[in-house]
Amino acid sequence: MDASVTLLGPDGQPAKGRQFTAANGIELSVGVPPGRRLTSARLRLAAADGSVQTVQPALQSDAGDKTPDGNATVTLRWATADWGEERAIVGLTVVADGPPPRNGLRARLFNRGSWLPVMPLDTLPTGSQQRFPPQSASRLNAEMLVEGKVGDTATGVLVPGPLAIKQFSIHLSQQPCGLTAAIADEAPFFTPDGPLPLTPTEVSGLVRALNRYRNDHPQASSLPLRIRCAGQQAFIVSDFEAELEALPPPPTPPGPPVGPPDAPRPGELAWLPEGAASTGLARLCDGRHTAAVVLAPVDSGELSSVALRLRALGPRNRGQLSIHLANGAHPQDTALLSMDFELVTTEPAAAAPVWLTARLPTPQPLAGRTWWLVCRMSEGAVLWYADPDRPPRVTDSRHQSAGGPWLPLEAPGDSPWLQLRVGVLDTPAA
Repeated sequence: MDASVTLLGPDGQPAKGRQFTAANGIELSVGVPPGRRLTSARLRLAAADGSVQTVQPALQSDAGDKTPDGNATVTLRWATADWGEERAIVGLTVVADGPPPRNGLRARLFNRGSWLPVMPLDTLPTGSQQRFPPQSASRLNAEMLVEGKVGDTATGVLVPGPLAIKQFSIHLSQQPCGLTAAIADEAPFFTPDGPLPLTPTEVSGLVRALNRYRNDHPQASSLPLRIRCAGQQAFIVSDFEAELEALPPPPTPPGPPVGPPDAPRPGELAWLPEGAASTGLARLCDGRHTAAVVLAPVDSGELSSVALRLRALGPRNRGQLSIHLANGAHPQDTALLSMDFELVTTEPAAAAPVWLTARLPTPQPLAGRTWWLVCRMSEGAVLWYADPDRPPRVTDSRHQSAGGPWLPLEAPGDSPWLQLRVGVLDTPAA
């Protein structure tokens, strides 16, 4: 069974479903097996408490240090309330000594260095509690509004002016504000807008951040996830789930060798007589030169293997043996089958000729058709040794230079042939 991904709290216990405060930052641990990466990761956080607290902060205003106490009034043109930390403000109650809606106020919130209007409306009536969506702020500024007049006639339009205030209250939610998520000491990759809601919110960018850290720390078994909030309001880890990338498939056990095997099939019969193997004459096969043997049809049985008497001229020599049906005096362009081979030697200068056996992947019936065995090199070079007296089943031996015409061998003897062994099976192979 594949390993799982865990999210643990600072105490090493599972974090899912638990509450935390993070005014000074807390570190959760994402447990990931060393060397593994994630295909997905989902973390959802929510405010643990949505209750509302009503405070009556000290005011800075044009009236000095006078603050409404619910009984005596204070005449104000503007006032600023400062509650000392970023909090979720959800409402405001300003009671004026005058009948609404003849007066009101225009409110601004201060958050992270900017003054912004209260949303969705910044002009509010006085007299009753005014609620609005939770908004992060540490200060509030109110400009008092009174009904304007033209002469002695009221216009119904609120304009800035002095207002006698009895009560000035701020309503703050317990939702965390200023939440950030980061990996170790890196810059935060997640910073939500506004207070953390009561409904779970997904921490976006988590899988990308974790995998980036994994790239730099491939052997780490615990990836540090640091969460910070502006105050002591609690949040809850609502949900966490993650999936690891699939492990690479196990190594495939070694299969059959890429080159041809060096042994014929059991039960093969020799189709050609053994070459003399005494001559020192040979035909070069390299990147420019190619050699071939032309053979009579295999009328009895199926072709199973071939063997060439070769000598390596370099430390690593790679080539291909291909069988072609005859097309007049030439081989057909498309090979019936091809077999790669390799000859390796540590001392090319002292290398002796060897018989290179190539066993056909599948025995081939070649009755009624003349066929060619062609040797081409892709790397290095070999010598293919020749005999002077050609057996009847060998029609000819040819060589080719740089893709030119196929030319007959000129030596040794009157009917030279490139030394070759051919094995056939009397009955088809199982």
